[in-house]
Amino acid sequence: MQSFQMRPAEAEDCPEILCLIKELAACENMLDAVKLTATDLLRDGFGDNSLFYCLIVEVHNQQKPPSGFGMYYFTYDLWIGKLLYLEYFYIIAAYQDNCMHFLVVIWNQDSIDYYTLQGALDLSSKEGRHLFTFNRELMDMAREK
Repeated sequence: MQSFQMRPAEAEDCPEILCLIKELAACENMLDAVKLTATDLLRDGFGDNSLFYCLIVEVHNQQKPPSGFGMYYFTYDLWIGKLLYLEYFYIIAAYQDNCMHFLVVIWNQDSIDYYTLQGALDLSSKEGRHLFTFNRELMDMAREK
């Protein structure tokens, strides 16, 4: 099994981030919808007032190209304040495994309900978190939606 590491994206990653975005769009039959350029990413994500943040996923001990990315930004909720919104997390097809595990805080019932409706299995609620998993078949079905 491959080991991955994540690091904050740097300005010079913009062309590779754009390639990953286009690969993701192609997987979703939306390649024509991508109007974004590397210049847009540079301007909007790496200035003094970044509109988004990005993490680069790399195979451990391998430099380039990136194996995936996560893009997120902060927003504000009137009831609870500052929130982190994960726009997308994408791993290239060559490294997509048979399942995906993720944690959800136990009090976030909306997320628990959403993932359960999508077919995720709640594996545990130990330590105040739910551990979910999607098997390969459900991940493929979700991509087709």
